[in-house]
Amino acid sequence: MSTIIFKRLFEVRVLHDYFLTSVDGSSFFDKTEIEKDDEISKKLTNKIYDVQDLFSIEPVGDTIKRMSEYKLKIAKTALGFFIGTEVKVENRAGETLYKPRFEIGTDVNLTFSIKPTVPLFTSITNISLRPPLPSIYYLTNKGKDKFEDPIDPTHIALPISNKTSSPQEGKTYEMGAVLDFAGTIREARQYTDGTDPNHWDDVAEKRFVNDADRVLLPHVFAYKFKSSQNVTEVDFVLENESNTVIKTISKVGTEVLETIRLDFTKVDDNDPDSDAIPAGMYMLKVKTNVFPEITYQLYLNDVLYNRNHLAIIDIRFDEKEEPYSLLDAENFLKTRIDAADQKISHPVYEVRFKNRKTYWRYNNEGGFSEDDVDATSAFLKPDPIIDPKKLVSENPKGLTETLVPFINGGTLVLPHPRMPAIKIEKERIFSEIFINKSNRLLNN
Repeated sequence: MSTIIFKRLFEVRVLHDYFLTSVDGSSFFDKTEIEKDDEISKKLTNKIYDVQDLFSIEPVGDTIKRMSEYKLKIAKTALGFFIGTEVKVENRAGETLYKPRFEIGTDVNLTFSIKPTVPLFTSITNISLRPPLPSIYYLTNKGKDKFEDPIDPTHIALPISNKTSSPQEGKTYEMGAVLDFAGTIREARQYTDGTDPNHWDDVAEKRFVNDADRVLLPHVFAYKFKSSQNVTEVDFVLENESNTVIKTISKVGTEVLETIRLDFTKVDDNDPDSDAIPAGMYMLKVKTNVFPEITYQLYLNDVLYNRNHLAIIDIRFDEKEEPYSLLDAENFLKTRIDAADQKISHPVYEVRFKNRKTYWRYNNEGGFSEDDVDATSAFLKPDPIIDPKKLVSENPKGLTETLVPFINGGTLVLPHPRMPAIKIEKERIFSEIFINKSNRLLNN
């Protein structure tokens, strides 16, 4: 009787810096691969990080059918999940290679939904709170640029989010938005546009999930303007990847336009025999009477879109470029035993979530003393200046599950937010910290 052998085809890990930041405040993604493995091992051993407690991850579309057809198996782990396949073993030049027993065509893709189950997910995660489009995130191994991490250049990580996009004139960005300013990656300190450098902090590119990934929509959706934008005329122009115009929708109002329903089901709504607009990648150009043209990348797909999902993971077999491909040039699995008897791993794709930064605002109904203000002046600004009832951090600080308070000098520790709930006021996002007898401002 022949032995049935399964090997890992690929793995997806979901890594969230809110839960993975160290007690000293250092980001998980600022560590070397050895340090990351050590940190993960400790958290898994102590059962303090488990993706299954944070997200519901399930196959969608025809993935279950495809997995049955090609005898693929899914196994969920504390870091995400992996897909295994039945293999045939071959030995070549001292290497042990594995080939799928059932040949998998390049037209096959496997899709999985991600839905947060942890409370206050949007509060702890650096994602847009009020996007103009109801799009969800689309994360894929297809067409990705190689990610080079200066922290550990010898290790090849495989994040499946897109590179951050460049700022567009006329577009406003939420606090926390990450953009590419001609090769310099910057994060917004407040709600802003790209024109004032004081509104942005330089950061390292870590390939976190970002607005450039928020592209998945159905063919019919709504676009929202703010009433303060005073838009009364708009053209929505849908173009394919060859920059050919597919459809234009125009709206003119006697009053300010706010919510516009867009229907990209057919090329011509007035022609019953009009061609349908197929699922795929498009560009949407928004031209108004108020601000410059703004462009969005869209992936229109009625089957994959679900407004209750945060994201779709799409792992595709038609990706042939290293290092994101699933199989090598001869259709062997990436995992193998090389001639030196060393195990080569399967592809490990990463979904990276950045923790949200907020301004920490300390509240005291009785007011803060001059000693309080002086002792915290390196970090906090009084509001108002005279007889302050509030002290607000000069710079935004990351929210973390591991409590990482401000360290003042080395002797005074400033309290952290007890709850990850956030408050939006004008251009900034705040975390409230209430000072009282049981929660003093200054603790040794």
